[in-house]
Amino acid sequence: MIIGADEIVAPAPADIEAVLAFLPIFEDPRFLPEVVVAEEQGWTFEQYTREVYEFEKALYRGGFIVRFDWVHWEPEALRYYRELGRLETADMATLRRLLTFHIRKNVTCEGHLAEMLRDGHVQAILRRLEALPGEAVDTTDAPGA
Repeated sequence: MIIGADEIVAPAPADIEAVLAFLPIFEDPRFLPEVVVAEEQGWTFEQYTREVYEFEKALYRGGFIVRFDWVHWEPEALRYYRELGRLETADMATLRRLLTFHIRKNVTCEGHLAEMLRDGHVQAILRRLEALPGEAVDTTDAPGA
């Protein structure tokens, strides 16, 4: 069982770079997060692309998926989704929580991550991560659960 990283332990610079390596892939207009693998009796069965699975692995390996009560944090996550301008001031702790929320929400709501990728929300989170000043990676001021 994969639980997630401690919020107060900051991702290493190499882990940040590994996650940011997906930004140009996800921003490519030809990128699709899912592919159809079968169609049966009017039902379409889709599967995430290799890039999405690799992105998820990089998030877990890099400490971006953190332990916190993401279910109760959903209203806050939705505010960041609906008001994209809020991302402009998001710190590392908030970005990690958003990424955790989207990955975990996808388990209970199949297709959530694909929707966030198609809408550009994951890309916006990654662009904010890229824009953070080097000293902003300290997460000792992680928001309370």
